[in-house]
Amino acid sequence: MKILLLFFLLFSFRAFSHPVIYKGGWVFSSMNMSELSNNYLMYSITQKFSLGLEQWRMSQSSIHQEAGFLKLNHLLWRFNQEDSQLNLYLHGGAGLGDKKFSQDKNVLGFMTGLEGDWETRNLYVAGKYLQFHDTFFSQVRFGISPRKASFEELQTWFMLQGLIAKDIQDTVMITPMLRFFYHNVLWEMGSSTRGDWMLNLMIHL
Repeated sequence: MKILLLFFLLFSFRAFSHPVIYKGGWVFSSMNMSELSNNYLMYSITQKFSLGLEQWRMSQSSIHQEAGFLKLNHLLWRFNQEDSQLNLYLHGGAGLGDKKFSQDKNVLGFMTGLEGDWETRNLYVAGKYLQFHDTFFSQVRFGISPRKASFEELQTWFMLQGLIAKDIQDTVMITPMLRFFYHNVLWEMGSSTRGDWMLNLMIHL
């Protein structure tokens, strides 16, 4: 019985921030920074595939790029151990972007990507790479939680993020942040070493 309860708590936390969750689950996510934002609504049609809509905005000075995609995520591989989990995901989408979103001036947009993470109840390491025509987005994260909270308690994580987006961030932006997770809501807040704000929200519906 204790093993089943531990599995439930671990699965509930780990599945929360992933692009594919349990079958029939909806996820709304909003990532917001001064020069970059990403919003999506995804539905997990199986335990390995989710389908939905995604919007991106990248802007700096005179450069303003926006695109919307019909998105498909796939859980390519998962490795569970007693106290850890390793995941690998594929991203793919097609949609429309403004004429500045790619250097070839094509308003029809495609995107592909790869994402992976390894986590326990106290440690978290993740990386993501997304390609949009001639523009790309890359992110790495490391997190640590000071205590092993139960699913019914507020969970707190201290995170460090490195991010680079072609044409928007010429160098890696380092952002320390706090992550909070309570029941079906996850939110993050932080400020980069350059003073740029960040506020993220994710909700399971």
